[in-house]
Amino acid sequence: MSRFVQLFTLNDADATQRVSERLALAIQDPAAYQEQFAEELEERGIVAPLPAQELRDIALIDALLGEELAWESDWNETSAEIADGINEILTRQKTTRALLPAALLKRGQPGPEQLDAVQDALESLGLALVLFSLDSDSFPLGVVADAQAETARRLAADLGFQLTVY
Repeated sequence: MSRFVQLFTLNDADATQRVSERLALAIQDPAAYQEQFAEELEERGIVAPLPAQELRDIALIDALLGEELAWESDWNETSAEIADGINEILTRQKTTRALLPAALLKRGQPGPEQLDAVQDALESLGLALVLFSLDSDSFPLGVVADAQAETARRLAADLGFQLTVY
């Protein structure tokens, strides 16, 4: 699991440990996870027990959000807001690359299609966009190195997480 988490945390060993521990709890003892993180789940409107798959996906998203290694984009975000959100992740990952808002201007109408423009802009930086599964009108996003995209897909599937790596 640590290898998967490191794709997002890079060289931050403390963040890798915190995220890995949280995910391990969600996988090994879903009831304990829901009890320990009840307040966060309630903020998402979740008050009843969740199916194991949905819980582990939310645990991944919330763990990365807590480390500022993921960002939730609303369907109507502007180009500048999307770039700011992705750049927050890149700053936390301690990368010198940045997504310029101008790279997203051609994205067209708000909605899921905007993710294609984000990926196109990230690809030119050697990065890949990750869309985490969440039944919501928001799009939880992360970033991994483009060279690690296939590894991210494989490890996510091996661990039972649902995500899309562009």
